[in-house]
Amino acid sequence: MVADMRQPVGAGFKPARESFFLCLLRQENRASLSKGNVVMPMLDKSIFEQLRKDLSEELYRHCQGVEETAAKLALSLGYCESKARLAGLLHDCAREWPHEKLLDFAGQHAIETDRFALRSPVLLHAPVGAAQAHAWGISDGEILAAIRNHTLGFPGMSVLEQIVYVADKIEPGRRYSGVEELRVLVAKDFKLGLKQAAAQSIAHVLDKNQLLHPLTASFWNWLIEMH
Repeated sequence: MVADMRQPVGAGFKPARESFFLCLLRQENRASLSKGNVVMPMLDKSIFEQLRKDLSEELYRHCQGVEETAAKLALSLGYCESKARLAGLLHDCAREWPHEKLLDFAGQHAIETDRFALRSPVLLHAPVGAAQAHAWGISDGEILAAIRNHTLGFPGMSVLEQIVYVADKIEPGRRYSGVEELRVLVAKDFKLGLKQAAAQSIAHVLDKNQLLHPLTASFWNWLIEMH
């Protein structure tokens, strides 16, 4: 089986009571979110209601943690904070779908189901999540790519993809050996932190004697060539 690098979300993390975006939607403000030259349209409140319905409380807290962490990373890297928040919040929107539902959705939406996904359908939650976000009206290609590639990685990742990939590994609810050191490294040198996050994820797969997806291998090779 191909491993999905997941560690339990710590019970000690207490995020904000509701998402940054949901807070905005609760206001009677119809203006668009903007950051620099990028404009993010306000989203339908039903998206967030559906997200709360689809996710367990634990996973929703994790998504909030990734949202907040992605926003902080975006700010430090000079990237659009609102896009990072949205990608972080929605990245695991299909994470708890049953395997049969993931496989059916992938088949209906022309999402590739390779032998790795057939062995471990949970790997489909990332591309399926991107397709679901698109169905909800998210059309920004960078946001969709960040959702699609947050699990396996992808060579040539955009800044937003890198942000969400790292935020997923270090959000405050994560509790696993080495996470504190990784947080410190990311804060000191984001690129080195990204490389270390990938290395830890790959080590987790190898330690469990599981298959390593070719995309992850290509992602790692790209990181080595980049440095």
